[in-house]
Amino acid sequence: MAVLEAENRQLREEYARARQTTYRRTAVSLLVVGLLGIAGGVVFPDARTVLFALGGTGIFAGVLTYFITPERFISAEIGGRIFEAARADREATIDELGLRGEPVYVPGDAVRLFVPRDVDAPLPESVTDLDLFVVPEDPTTGGVAFHPTGVPLFEEFSDTMDQSLGTRPQSAAPVIADALVDVFELADSVESAVDTDTQRVTFEISGAGLGDPTAIDHPISSFLGVSLVETLGEPVEVTVTEDDPLTVTCRYGHRE
Repeated sequence: MAVLEAENRQLREEYARARQTTYRRTAVSLLVVGLLGIAGGVVFPDARTVLFALGGTGIFAGVLTYFITPERFISAEIGGRIFEAARADREATIDELGLRGEPVYVPGDAVRLFVPRDVDAPLPESVTDLDLFVVPEDPTTGGVAFHPTGVPLFEEFSDTMDQSLGTRPQSAAPVIADALVDVFELADSVESAVDTDTQRVTFEISGAGLGDPTAIDHPISSFLGVSLVETLGEPVEVTVTEDDPLTVTCRYGHRE
């Protein structure tokens, strides 16, 4: 066992070094291209403007690539296993409390995933500072309020944005769909469609990662739900259908 553990650790370290080496070789190649462009601009005055621009771009890209090389790589399989542990706790909590309502992402000081006690039960009057176990005077409005996995993802996404998502689903949906692919790499492709008549936003997802995408509060559906709550300022109910492609339907509008 000790020998196997040592070999596995060595393999992980070698894999990380190989990935880092690939990044750094790319950085060196870009730097070489940049220096050749600068040198070409000196030798060939007629093309100096173009070659200097090429050289400057190559040097900048090389330096940037070198310094953003990740220090540690975590596989999607490991991330999926970590999420499965959180999923098991949430499903056990719901089962032991006998909750039968559909999960709803609700706004407040921080977005929460609220699971009501009964089907079609009204949301609590105040969702500003929900506890984990919501026990109001009216027993029909109780339930649990989880911290969604999509909140830290949305915060990270917000830090990369240079402008607001706005307040309309038509403007927010394609942006957050692209973020799943380009920012977090949680899917291969995502297409969005907004239907204002039925107050729903539909996302079709190909190549979803991190375990079972139909699980409660999976990072993909959670990020989409949280993002729409932050955009619209109202509750959002998320339904995931495991078709081909995977479909995440977000329904908004005040729930009585």
